[in-house]
Amino acid sequence: MRHKQPAFLKLVLAFLLSLGTLHPSLNPSQNHVFAQDPTTTQMLEHISQLAEATGSYHAEVTTLLKKKGQTSVVKGHLKFMWPRLLWKENKHVSNNKVRMAYNISNGKVRWNYIPSLKIALKYNIEALNEDAKQKGWISAANLDEASLRYLGKEHLGKEEMYLLEGEASAFTKYKNPSQPGKRQIYIDVQNGIIRKMILYNKQNEETDSVTFSNIRKDPSISLKDFEFTPPKGTQIHEVKDVGSKIRMNLKISKPKK
Repeated sequence: MRHKQPAFLKLVLAFLLSLGTLHPSLNPSQNHVFAQDPTTTQMLEHISQLAEATGSYHAEVTTLLKKKGQTSVVKGHLKFMWPRLLWKENKHVSNNKVRMAYNISNGKVRWNYIPSLKIALKYNIEALNEDAKQKGWISAANLDEASLRYLGKEHLGKEEMYLLEGEASAFTKYKNPSQPGKRQIYIDVQNGIIRKMILYNKQNEETDSVTFSNIRKDPSISLKDFEFTPPKGTQIHEVKDVGSKIRMNLKISKPKK
């Protein structure tokens, strides 16, 4: 008999798969990817310089996941170091229960860890990008940075932002049967940090969004902060190619009679 996935697991997996590769900075030069028009390319270079100067910081993260008329909220805390080192704690509250999930990336390996289920997904970033290139894609990122267009300045609340718009990457479209649409990205003009990203479907309807707030610079953040070893007893699922299917052996306890 097959057990249904717990609602929390479905939510977390949807979050990890849709936003797991999102970083609160744009660094297109890392993959030698630039937008097609000179104005956007110049703006991306400017944003990268701002973000690099900002360096390491903390932020609060709010993710909204919309599905079938319902919205789920995941709150969390972010620790980040330029260019793409990330430690993110995600907190989901449901029925007065708090469930945690973590994203950790040292630039070479990304971990998605769900402690309550004792499951860790290990992504070899270099191997995934290489496999994506073999398939004719730029990388295994979720955003096609070459599609980005600079739309001008906008306000997010009282703060001034650069607004960019782009498309989901070929990798994301391959992994997501719902065929995602455009992404709109609001970037702080002061520090080059992404403050909000909105995801749309092909019908131009907003599906998900992630907001970064309460930015706090912290030069004391070090490489050690992005090291991660799953606790003993954790199921580890290693992903090395973009076609990998994740099969989990979930041990779901039956309710007592």
